[in-house]
Amino acid sequence: MNNLVKKFRQMAPVISMIISQVLLLGCKDEDSKEYIEGQIPETEVAAYIAQMNQDIADMQQLADGKLRVLTYFQEQDNVWVMELENGHILRIYPEVEKNEKKEIPILGINEEGYWIYEFYNTEDILTDVNGEPVAALAKTGKGTFVPRLRLNEKNYWEVSFNGMQWKQLTSRPVDVISTTSASYSLMNGLVADEENKTVGLSLCCGELTITSVVLGKGTTEAWNKFVLGTSDNVLLDFSYAGYHHGEVAPPDGFSLGYEVINVKERMNAKNLTARAALIDILQEKNLTRKNGTNGNNPNARVVIYFPEGEYVLHNEDDNGMREPEAGKTYATDSKGNNTSYSIPITGGHLVIKGDGPDKTKLIMATPNLPGSTEVMYSSPCMLELKHNSETSKVCTVTSDAKKSTYVVEVDNATGLNKGDWVCLYLKDNTPELVNKELSPYTVEATMTNIIDKGVQVQDFHQIIAKSGNRITFKEPIMHEVEARWKWEIHRYPHYEEVGVEDLSFVGQAKDDFKHHGTWEDDGAYKPLNMVRLTNSWMRRVKFTSVSEATSIINSANVSAYDITIEGNRGHSAIRSAGSSRVFIGKVTDRTNGLLIDNRSVYEEGAGQYHACGVSKPSMGAVIWRVHWGKDACFESHATQPRATLIDACKGGFMQFRQGGDYDQLPNHLDDLTIWNMYSERSRTASGNSAPSGVFDWWRIGFKGWKFLPPTIVGFHGDPLNFVQEQVKLDESHGTPVEPESLYEAQLERRLGFVPDWLKALK
Repeated sequence: MNNLVKKFRQMAPVISMIISQVLLLGCKDEDSKEYIEGQIPETEVAAYIAQMNQDIADMQQLADGKLRVLTYFQEQDNVWVMELENGHILRIYPEVEKNEKKEIPILGINEEGYWIYEFYNTEDILTDVNGEPVAALAKTGKGTFVPRLRLNEKNYWEVSFNGMQWKQLTSRPVDVISTTSASYSLMNGLVADEENKTVGLSLCCGELTITSVVLGKGTTEAWNKFVLGTSDNVLLDFSYAGYHHGEVAPPDGFSLGYEVINVKERMNAKNLTARAALIDILQEKNLTRKNGTNGNNPNARVVIYFPEGEYVLHNEDDNGMREPEAGKTYATDSKGNNTSYSIPITGGHLVIKGDGPDKTKLIMATPNLPGSTEVMYSSPCMLELKHNSETSKVCTVTSDAKKSTYVVEVDNATGLNKGDWVCLYLKDNTPELVNKELSPYTVEATMTNIIDKGVQVQDFHQIIAKSGNRITFKEPIMHEVEARWKWEIHRYPHYEEVGVEDLSFVGQAKDDFKHHGTWEDDGAYKPLNMVRLTNSWMRRVKFTSVSEATSIINSANVSAYDITIEGNRGHSAIRSAGSSRVFIGKVTDRTNGLLIDNRSVYEEGAGQYHACGVSKPSMGAVIWRVHWGKDACFESHATQPRATLIDACKGGFMQFRQGGDYDQLPNHLDDLTIWNMYSERSRTASGNSAPSGVFDWWRIGFKGWKFLPPTIVGFHGDPLNFVQEQVKLDESHGTPVEPESLYEAQLERRLGFVPDWLKALK
């Protein structure tokens, strides 16, 4: 409680300053388009109205019993601060005279459960576009709606119940919003009942009193067992995920002292298109194919800089023609071409940098054509940051090693040195091993990948010490090693220190996405892949209307954070594909589109079909504080991912959004850990959501949907139950726990502090 109070009190002056400044806005002058009072930018006004709408939604959820108070305290000036279980903060100010806040509509709920509002001291029922009262609470027996407010161009308040149709709410425009409105809130009183652990909340508009349970915070038993290292601890140490093991932030590209090459200047100097200018730079620096040879510059020390502007890196002019292969069908563009090409970028110590995600835009103007229309994901990726070589065997492991240990012995460590990156590798289809890997379940006939190719593990590690044939890794081993199954150490070719930052990727994804509908749905707009990279990053990046945002493939310790995915919804977000300890954090995925199970409904914030997640033999990935769509779920795309942490995330928890062909299942093997997940399900979705509110992890009698028992701690939000025989642990169900983030807590425990880069992201 003391830490929470301290955090809020540190934030309060900043929050108050921002709100106070924003609320100085006056009416728009039609000539100057400026706000008269205080010259407040429109962007800040929009942010304040967005906060108002969030408060309205939270109040409705509290009133309908779908959201609870986590904790609360009273600060100076009798202002109450509540932290809700969804992570939002609500402030309750002492009642302000009505004539001091008359310029903002105050929404409330009456005793019958309908929305009401007050504006300029007049109270009225809130009605929809047909003039009917709008239900706020389920007790009305009608469908409930959450209103959203906005100011139109003439400064009249408008209201919408679906985000598309807007109705003028007020009969007079706003002249000036006064500074006293900084104390705007929907509630004007809090009465605590500490004995029963509830609070009563009185509304500013209407006579309704909301009673909410206070959940409180406490350290969970699962965390205590991890700290103590007890024999029944089920948590792995995920703290080694991310760039340089999460210990430091990537440097800003301009701070590295690298040569900076300006793409716009190259375009102008040689009269080139953006794509041609980029390829010209890459060829000059031996970073891509040239004259039939592959570029390879592991120490490029170059920043490829896209200053503010729009850069078309793919359109129909970039396509070509090839002879169709027998049995394949091809898509063609308007010129009759049937082939698109990616731009491979092959080098290390390289940064692709813009002036900011709202200033620098890299555009796919037309789709990348697929290799075959029958293979819906076969369109090439526009940019591939990629090392082309594969791993190769160096030696065989001769000793066993338990999970969470760091040392293995090999038959011959010659050629392995401190600082080397290697792959701890296993591929064995011995039935005994396969059955052990799937325990407590048994292999099913449709799982031909694990039956034929066997158990497949590729875990990339950095060597920090070698003594004879004994090698020590920087990171803990996350899969038990038994030497009898012929584990190997492989050489791992890769590039290091590759970054992408401060820009946007813009596609043209269709507005009626259908999963596996056509190649245009699944793969036409894939802007970026990162392949065989270590200690690399992507940050401050926006994706608009893309099929897939980014796959991080066969890489290690890559960080992707501070990312927005918007526009039309598509196939997938950001995934760790066969990589080790990838950190995917602070991603906001609010793409819009048709619901998967009810295509008559268009929903804002539906999200990519597959949210952030994992595929292939991913190991140790952390999905941290990601907010994905309501009609989605984290990705777990089969072909043997393991040891994934879904940490303090928020979004839909829809079944069958994970992906994976039946022959590649299970979706996820051991050590899936879901920590403090806030479930946020679409109210209009159906079908693939959990039937009767029960979410199973191993669907009996169905060849799809297979997860080994996960560890679940602090799952809360939209009510959802799990089949208890199918989970390893389901602790504190319905109530969030402390520590709030497992990754943060484990990193702090290892380092003794939370790094500044991580604190800044929160």
